Amino acid sequence: MAITHLSRSRHKTQYYFRRRVPGDLRDCFEHATVIESLGTSDRRTAIIRARVLAAFTDALFHRLRTMPPLDRSRFLALTIKAKLSDVGVVQELSIEAEPHETEAAARLTEVLLTTQAAQRSVRPSAGRLPGLPTPAGKSITETFAEYKAEKIKGGNWKDGEDTAKYDHWPHVRALVQLIGDKPINMVTADEIEEFQSEVLTAPDGGSPRNRKKRIERAGAVFRWAKSKRRIADDFHELFRFSGRLEESPYLKFDISDLKALFESDEYRNAEFGTPSEYWLPVLALYTGARLNELCQLQADDISMHDEIHTISILDGDFKRLKTRSSQRIIPIHSKLIEIGFLDYVSSIRSGRIFPELPENPARPGDFAKEPSRKFTAYRRKCGVGSDITDRITDSRVGRSNKTFHSFRSTLISTMRLLDVPKDRRTRLAGHEYDDTQDRNYTGGDVLTMFSFKTLKADIESVSFDIQFHPYKRSVARIRRPRV
Repeated sequence: MAITHLSRSRHKTQYYFRRRVPGDLRDCFEHATVIESLGTSDRRTAIIRARVLAAFTDALFHRLRTMPPLDRSRFLALTIKAKLSDVGVVQELSIEAEPHETEAAARLTEVLLTTQAAQRSVRPSAGRLPGLPTPAGKSITETFAEYKAEKIKGGNWKDGEDTAKYDHWPHVRALVQLIGDKPINMVTADEIEEFQSEVLTAPDGGSPRNRKKRIERAGAVFRWAKSKRRIADDFHELFRFSGRLEESPYLKFDISDLKALFESDEYRNAEFGTPSEYWLPVLALYTGARLNELCQLQADDISMHDEIHTISILDGDFKRLKTRSSQRIIPIHSKLIEIGFLDYVSSIRSGRIFPELPENPARPGDFAKEPSRKFTAYRRKCGVGSDITDRITDSRVGRSNKTFHSFRSTLISTMRLLDVPKDRRTRLAGHEYDDTQDRNYTGGDVLTMFSFKTLKADIESVSFDIQFHPYKRSVARIRRPRV
């Protein structure tokens, strides 16, 4: 794994620290690249010494950038110019010592200040050269607050504070809980390695995809801090998921799965307690929509476009979409109309079409928690999907590879087999476009890239050999959540 600023001699007998001088400081140095022998052929020792020199050169570059022109010219008159060999302590560092990087950087600075070159004063009245201090910076939490503010101001996080609170902060908080809310420039490689080990091995850490997200989103704060010159090392080689992700984490349902789900006694005898239990799986199968996209649908989202019945999945009050590209308008499949979807919506009149679904108090705009739990219990009852179980305790320790999201995979896969072009599959699924030209559609343009007649034909091409039972409202009653 590559380590920043670390290189090896031609004969591979020794490691070197090699760092290019920033363009704005090039005139300050004799050479375009700072090169210094690390005095070892041991890689682990070289990594430690390279990090020390990285911290030192960061401090040096920062000091030069913040100096007034006169002081800077006097400072550069000293023999410090790219002469890291003045700092003899580098050669004394050993693998056994494993010094704290920031302490080592401070130690290097002190040695530098005691050299003959540093004893020359910058001004006649000055007794010694001002140091290159490594003061404690802002805490991890404070750094995250600034990182969050910049992301929200730049429009990078669509849901603003909600995105920060629910999608990013929990991962950073996990790091803080483990190593403490210390100054971010005092965090060590050992602490990051400990965090990564905890994330990868914790029994309640979730799926590999969730573990990967935790590592990367915590690391994003350090990458941002380095870009702002708050830290010298962002530990990019440590904030990496070392496991393996499934190529297709959500497997599609096969025909036997769909028959088990939709030809059950619950559908045949209208035994569901609420309308959402009946409608959400069927809607997901014929629209490919995500669970919460369906849960938050309003009655006026079901309308007509070019004389075609449609479902609009758009931004709006009290709605959460995964990404901007999730906005779309989907023609309603005739099978949904046949089993009574439009009749059901007409009975709602206004508001959410599934008013019985409670909102997640910890996640505004999220109504999917309860229906997700119910569908999982129903899927297991139907014998669909294989949950991961512990062989000793016979208890579930992992999720099935077939979940509610598998309806989405099923529709997309079916359209692919029917030769529906990828650009139209992408539009119907609300995915991000790979093609630059298509990706540049914004606002209303992306909703009208294709005619509704064309998209309707794509949806109608999908069919499943399943006996669907029409919705019976008299049995499935609406239960509004308690206030």
